[in-house]
Amino acid sequence: MNAEDTRGTVPLHPPHILLLGTREEARMLRPQLRGGQLKVTHLVHLGSSAAAMTVRLMQHDVWLACCTCSREVQQIRQITPRTPLVICSDQGEEAHIVSMLDAGADDYVFFSCGKQELHARLHGHARRHRASLTSSCDASKHLGPCSVLESEDRQIRLLCLERCVVVRGQMLRLTPIECALLLTLMRDGGKVLSHQSLLYAVWGQGYHEEVDYIRVYLHTLRLKLEDDPRHPTYLETIAGVGYRFRQPCISL
Repeated sequence: MNAEDTRGTVPLHPPHILLLGTREEARMLRPQLRGGQLKVTHLVHLGSSAAAMTVRLMQHDVWLACCTCSREVQQIRQITPRTPLVICSDQGEEAHIVSMLDAGADDYVFFSCGKQELHARLHGHARRHRASLTSSCDASKHLGPCSVLESEDRQIRLLCLERCVVVRGQMLRLTPIECALLLTLMRDGGKVLSHQSLLYAVWGQGYHEEVDYIRVYLHTLRLKLEDDPRHPTYLETIAGVGYRFRQPCISL
């Protein structure tokens, strides 16, 4: 799970980089990544089981991906809409670079990029990403004084200050966005909340069309809350409208 401090402060542990590329590409990049106070995990390819890997894949500060086409960038963005995505490639054509950025990449570097520059870019993206997560956690503050919410059947208990959820007696950590999203849904348990209202409550005023953000985080919450995430009993999708937490919830 995410190792962020439960009080919402920016953590001090080294940025965790997910290196997505072939073994040969990883071999080329690893010398560039050494000595930069970075924790690196190598993933050869997303594969067909990407949906099942979503929770693990989203626990990184930056994705460093050796992609060759915009379709791969779009696939990554379906898994993790907000995590910084840096493309590393040897293709220098301006049209290619623009297509990758337009598809959702945040930055583009070359294999020949200097070691210090690469470290500075990755640390900068990680720093801004962590700060945005802290801001997302703070978004729950205007929702009211509730610090503990419990489902009607007493099987789900959300501990907002600790950023944890107790599911049938098992305590699980939540990311700041997961916590804010679940709080929003449980606070209005039994009520359908539109995509727009959820985006505003969790992400803020500047978000209107990013419905995929909600879909990704609802998926991770279902993996944590539901006995069978494919047939949820708590987090219900209302097609074309939004979502709801099926049961009324009480504040403790």
